[in-house]
Amino acid sequence: MQTRRQLLRTLPLAAGALVACDQQEPAPRYRLPKRPLEVVTSTVQAADLIRHVGSEAVNVRSLIPPQVNPHLWQPLAADLAAIQLADVFFLNGLGLESRFTLDLEQLRQQGLFVGVLANGLLEEDILLRPDGKPDPHFWMDPRLWAKAAQEAAAVLSAAAPSAKVWFSDRSHEYVTDLEKFHVDTARPLAEIPPWARFLLSSHDTMLYFGKAYGLGVRSLATAGGEAPPEASAELVAWLGEHNVRSLFREQLADLETIRRLARPLMLNSDAMVFSLSLALPGTRLPGISSELAVDSYLPAMRYTIEGVLGRLAID
Repeated sequence: MQTRRQLLRTLPLAAGALVACDQQEPAPRYRLPKRPLEVVTSTVQAADLIRHVGSEAVNVRSLIPPQVNPHLWQPLAADLAAIQLADVFFLNGLGLESRFTLDLEQLRQQGLFVGVLANGLLEEDILLRPDGKPDPHFWMDPRLWAKAAQEAAAVLSAAAPSAKVWFSDRSHEYVTDLEKFHVDTARPLAEIPPWARFLLSSHDTMLYFGKAYGLGVRSLATAGGEAPPEASAELVAWLGEHNVRSLFREQLADLETIRRLARPLMLNSDAMVFSLSLALPGTRLPGISSELAVDSYLPAMRYTIEGVLGRLAID
């Protein structure tokens, strides 16, 4: 039998044990899916976005490989099979994937969660081409890409409701990064004098970029994206009026074609931009301050902006 002294010695421990039992473990902030969601995207830019929003809660693959023009993507049987086996499928939208003909509503009825990143935009966000069709290259404005991140989080949350807080927090972090990136890069671009704020690109992918950073933008490409035999008289007059001396070559453009068009116009065509795709994994290119891994969205955008800034500043 315990003595009174022995019993009193055990009381603090017993009381502590009772308090510990009474305190419930705090609920974990995040509940990830039991297995990562299998996500398929059309473009490499979209895949990069979903990796930021989903992190370890998703496995992502892009159907269109890096360094491939998304306008020319013709889905193969293997692509359609990958979509059928996925949990979630994301398109860019606004007509970018013009050759993708599957009915999205029918896919949803079959149990696939389908996201269209452009659905996160407002009507006033969308630029129209001369033919009245929407310009689909809205990722060239980081602020609009931030809206796409929020749209992606909503679709992923619908596919895995238990992980809604996870997707929301990841999306918020990436949106913050994108908005800060825009502010930081807009500042030096704003210092380019008014007479030098005009940009000619090889492909018609830079209009959102021009609007985001207050630059006048034109392209050599026709409405269908093809390089013309020669620059139009109207474009030549515009180049002369604004003293444009550089042609920014889209990374996927044929260098010989670009040089052939640039030569009679006395344009420098050594500056490259990433506006249609990203580079192959592991690709690094020298930027102004350091090498940039141009196989992901933000470094590729920084490379493009640094190239534009460096060229327009000396032109």
